[in-house]
Order: sequence, then structure tokens, then C-alpha cells
Amino acid sequence: MIWVFGVILRAMKKYLIFKAGRGIYDIIREEGLKRDRVRAFAGPAGGPKWFVSVGFDKALIETGFLIRADRSRTLLAGSSAGAWRCLAMACKNPLDAYEKLRIAYSRNIFTAQDTAWSISAKLQQTVESFISDEDIGTIINNPKFRLAIHVVRSKGAAASSRRWVEGIALLSAGMMNVMSSKLMNLFYERVIFYTGKERPGFLLKTFDGSSHELMLGNVKQVALATGSLPYIIAGVKNIPGMEGEVFRDGGLLDYQLNQDYDPGEEGITLFFHYQDRITPGWFDKGLSWRKPADMVTDRVLQIYPGQDFVDMLPDKRIPDRDDFRTFVDNPSERIKRWDKVSDMSAILADYFFEAIESGKIKEMVSPIG
Repeated sequence: MIWVFGVILRAMKKYLIFKAGRGIYDIIREEGLKRDRVRAFAGPAGGPKWFVSVGFDKALIETGFLIRADRSRTLLAGSSAGAWRCLAMACKNPLDAYEKLRIAYSRNIFTAQDTAWSISAKLQQTVESFISDEDIGTIINNPKFRLAIHVVRSKGAAASSRRWVEGIALLSAGMMNVMSSKLMNLFYERVIFYTGKERPGFLLKTFDGSSHELMLGNVKQVALATGSLPYIIAGVKNIPGMEGEVFRDGGLLDYQLNQDYDPGEEGITLFFHYQDRITPGWFDKGLSWRKPADMVTDRVLQIYPGQDFVDMLPDKRIPDRDDFRTFVDNPSERIKRWDKVSDMSAILADYFFEAIESGKIKEMVSPIG
């Protein structure tokens, strides 16, 4: 009876929003979501916002939803926390790795005494906590998944380890970005680290940047680099074969969704997000008019929490990076809140599978604006 009541209650609430790009909207309306159409999974950056996706991600792992029946590999792509989610999914024991990531990330404690180097050291420990040496081989040779991890190579003053120099570069990049996002190339180069003998298809089309293989000796360094915010966290310089170059958070250029991951004419990119708006680059957060190109969202199924769900969360909001500062003197309270959000996110997984198994997603989906 409790399960039945839960189903009825969820049906009355709008816990999850479904939006589809123009290339797949009619497909979803006609046939719902067939799992074999999902050929790519995109994880956005966004700091602690990812805790609202914990239940959803774990359900994908437990059900094998992203594993394709034809034995071809699904692309897992993302930057920063989104990339870490993807890396955990590709580990030998993905559920265990994912939970270790959640615990390590949420238990990080930062104080006013921390420096860019000490924060980097703590994030390195986070990476070490969920990616074991054994996992590295599994990630590289995973028969079910391919990875595309976003980082950026810093150029000129943006590569400086002097905080004031980097600060000036960041300010300059922000001003240039208002005029055109293409001007970001003056400060950063987009770099994708991928698994597989051949580059993923999307890198062979309109991709603007460089690409390199993920290998035994660079997985952990790349994982650290993709989460290393400029100015706050030290850049990563020790990626094998690229010594001397400075790599930082891939979200600077590809923040939430800014690439067409090319799932094919019959395919879909599954994109679990935190909100309605999709912000292309980190510097675009304050630019309300900036959005991804139509080709980027054409075959994307965007999913994000509805207001009915958000209203149930602590303070009726999704966690964010400001929580580190808000609860700097009471980290246990922050951790408790983040744990609660992680637990409650299981509701979204239930809602998702009910929607696709019942076919209700056909009526629930709307176009990406």
C-alpha cells in the first residue's frame, strides 16, 4: 500500500521535467524513450549541484540503462563534477566508486586558511578516493563505455601561478566573452581526453580544440584538471607528455552543455541537468541571452528537477558551491543537508522510470526552448 501511495503521489506532483531537442521531439512524442536510442550521456559542471542527480545516476548504474544491447559503447562526456560522475560510472565497481566519490566530495572541508595549492591537494585526495589503480585499466578499456573528459589548456597570463596575474586574465576573459565566446580562445584552448583507439565521432566534425587519449599514466591528473577552477584551485601541470602546460576546469569553455556529442540520426544524448536554462560556458552564467547552438541540443533529452521536488529540499533549493562559504563554521550541517539531498534524489529516479515504462513521457515532454 505504501508503494501504491507513493506512485499516486508522484503522479500528482511534477518532480521531473522532460525537454527534447527538435531532432528527437517527435520521436519521444510518438514512441516514448527507448533505451537503445540513448547513445551518449552528458554530465554538466556545476559544483555540488550534482548531488541532486545521485539517485538518478545510481539507478542508471543498477539497471544498466546506459548499456546498449548491440554491445557498442555509450559515450560518457562531461566536465568538472559531471566528468567525475562519468568516470565513476566507468569504474570496475561503478556503484561503489560513485558512492566513494559522493562521500569524499561532500566531506571536503575548506577554510579561510586554504590556498589554491591546499585545495588542489584535497581534490587530489577526492580523485584518489574513487579511482583506484585497478579502476584506471577498466576506465581505459571499458567494453561498455567510452569517455570524453573536458579540460582546458591555459594560455599566456591565464596560465600564471601568480594569483593577481591570473585574476587579471580572468577579468579580461570575462569582458572579451561578453563580446564573443570565440574570443575565449585567446585565453584557453578546449582539450578533450578520450578513451578508445579512435577519436569519438563528435571530435571529427565541428569540434574546435585538440584531443588526446586517456592512458594509464594520465587518468588521475586529467580527473584533477577537469575540476580545477581557475584562481581558486591550482592548475595541473604534471600530465604526462604535456609537462609545462597548465590545465584547468573544462567547464570554462564547456560548462553545462556546449558540444554536439553526435549520437547519430537515430540516437539520443541523455542530459540530466539541474535547471531549465542550459549555460554553454562558465563565463556565460551572467549572460542570460547566451545559449548553446541549435545543433548542440538537436538530439538531446534534457531532464531536470521540477519545482515540486526542489520545494522539498533543505531551504527549498539545490546545493551549490556557496554552501562551502555559508557553512564554513558548521561543515557538519552542510554535509547533513547534502546527504539529505542525495537520499531524496532517489525520488527522481523512480519518477523517471515510471514515466518511461508507462509511456507517460510522451505527454510530459516539451521542446527545448
